[in-house]
Amino acid sequence: MLEKNEILIVIFLLLAAFYFVIFIGARNRKRSIQSNEIKRYLFGVRILIFIIGFVALILWLFL
Repeated sequence: MLEKNEILIVIFLLLAAFYFVIFIGARNRKRSIQSNEIKRYLFGVRILIFIIGFVALILWLFL
């Protein structure tokens, strides 16, 4: 089983991988006219990942 610190590291690595996959997928379509929409989308993704990471950190503290 994973220890407490390893669980936190795994959570943040999964969140980072999630962000990079979305970032790479959105970057491929950056040449389109909708680049402002993509920037807003990526900003929303960053906020969502930050909130998920913050909640995971709080829950991790209660382990």
